[in-house]
Amino acid sequence: MNVHFLSFWNNFRDHDKDYDFYKKELAVNKLAEPLGFDTLFCVEHHFNGYSMSPDNFQFLGYMAAITDRIKLGTMGVILPWNDPLRVAERAIVLDHLSDGRAILGMARGLAKREYNAFQVELEESRDRFDEAARMVCNAVETGFIEGDGPYYRQPQAPLRPGPFKSFEGRKFMVAMSPDTVPICAEVGATQAMFAYKPWEDVVGDIQNHRSLFLQHHGVEAPPVMTADLTFCADSADEAEEGAHKYVARYFESFAEHYEIFGEHLKESKSYSHYSDAGSALEIVGHEAMVEGFVNANVWGTPQQILEKYEARGKIIGDFQANTIFSYSGMSYETAKNSMTTFAEKVMPELRSWGKK
Repeated sequence: MNVHFLSFWNNFRDHDKDYDFYKKELAVNKLAEPLGFDTLFCVEHHFNGYSMSPDNFQFLGYMAAITDRIKLGTMGVILPWNDPLRVAERAIVLDHLSDGRAILGMARGLAKREYNAFQVELEESRDRFDEAARMVCNAVETGFIEGDGPYYRQPQAPLRPGPFKSFEGRKFMVAMSPDTVPICAEVGATQAMFAYKPWEDVVGDIQNHRSLFLQHHGVEAPPVMTADLTFCADSADEAEEGAHKYVARYFESFAEHYEIFGEHLKESKSYSHYSDAGSALEIVGHEAMVEGFVNANVWGTPQQILEKYEARGKIIGDFQANTIFSYSGMSYETAKNSMTTFAEKVMPELRSWGKK
C-alpha cells in the first residue's frame, strides 16, 4: 500500500502568524521523506487561514530541490481558477525539476469566497473543470495544448520543455461528488476522497469509478486514495483527546471556509451533492455532525489506526492512505510526534498488506 502525506492544512482562526505558520509547515514537510512517505501532496487554497497555500507548484518546486526520492503532487490544482495552458506547463516543469517525481492532482474547489475573488461563477465550475481536465491531461502527454470549448479556446501551442515522461499512472483527481467520477475515470486519474462521512455512503462512487475506468482504459483502476486528518499516539487517551481537540476544531474551520451550511449550496446545480448539509444540521444537530466527522477520520493508537484501516478496506476494497498530521493550530512538536509514531509503527504494517 502506498502511504502519502498531505501538507499546508489549516492555520485555524489565524492561530499562528503567517511567517510562523510557514516555518512550521516547512519543518513538518521536511519530515516526510526521511520518515518514508511515498508522496508529498500539497493543496491549493486562497485568501484566508483555512489553508495558506496559493501556489502548490511553487512549493513543490522548492521541495524538489531538497529531496531525492519522494514523489511530489498537487492535491489538487484547482482547474477552474487556473489557465489550463499554465497548469500543463507547470506540471511538466515540476517533472523536469524533480527527475520525474511529479504527480498531477486536480480538483474543482467548493468555496464561494474563492470563486468570487477569482471572478469565476460557481455554477460554471462543473463545465470549466471537465473542459480543463481534458486539455491538461492531453497536453502533459503530447507536449501540445489546444482546446475549442466554450471556456478555454486555445489554438494549438507547443509546450517547452516538452514532457519529461508520460504522466500515465501519475494523475489524481479529487472526486467526491458523483458528477466528478466520470471525468476522473475518463482521463485515467486515480480517485481521491477525503474522509468526511461513513465509507458505506460513498462506496457506490468508488465502484462507479472502477467500472468506468475499466471501460475507458481496459485495465483495472488504481486503488482509491483516502485522505484523513490523522492523530497517532501510543496512549489511547492521548489519541482520543487529540482527535477531539484538533479534528473537531478542523470541522469548524471547514464549515466556515466552505460555508457548507449556506443557502447557496441548497440552490446550486453544480454542487447538489452538498445541498443537504443544512438539512442534516437541523435534523441531527451540530454536536452530532462534529462527532460524525471526527469518527470518519483515522486516529488512535497504532493498533487502533490499523484496525480502522482494516475495517475501511472491508467496505471499499484496496486503497491508498493519505495522511494529514498538521492542522488546527497544533504545534510542530505535536504534529511531529504524531507523524513519527505513525511512520514507525503503522506504516510498516500498511506496506505489508500490499504484499499479501
